[in-house]
Amino acid sequence: MKSFACSLALTALVTSAHAQPAPAAPDAPGAKTLGVDGMVVLPVGDYADVATLAIGPMLRLEIPVGPGWVTGRFGALFHLTEIEDTTLLFFPIYGGFRYPIGGGSAYVAGELGVTVGYLRADTPLGSGSDTDTELGMMLGGGLRKGQLDLRAGLFLPDLDDAIGLFGSVGYDFASF
Repeated sequence: MKSFACSLALTALVTSAHAQPAPAAPDAPGAKTLGVDGMVVLPVGDYADVATLAIGPMLRLEIPVGPGWVTGRFGALFHLTEIEDTTLLFFPIYGGFRYPIGGGSAYVAGELGVTVGYLRADTPLGSGSDTDTELGMMLGGGLRKGQLDLRAGLFLPDLDDAIGLFGSVGYDFASF
């Protein structure tokens, strides 16, 4: 009995000494990152009746949580409008989640928040402006390679009736 207990203890000691750490999952969450994205939106439907294209920067924060990342994005989108002497700006403020898929660097992401819209029109009768805040969302997918982030999907600045197709190229400039 004594030799059996010694053999069991020796086996446990040798087994634990040779144990290897579990490999990290592909695209496993690491550090918090701060990045900037250059975003382009192609409006469709009713949104396209007002604007032909929107471009602008988005600041992005990603915090690892569980199997993915909690995301926060804020930016400014400047529109090329169909209406002369009109300025249209969107300021999306969104939060969401980015989830890795497959064995590579692909992911899906969804973000929900508010879109602050600013419209200014100059006419022969004078100028006018208006600001409005609507519930907005972005749904998409992308690829991450090191500090680069490529993303595409749907941009819904107003969940009621505005929709656009977006693409973005991002770069993580800080990790902490």
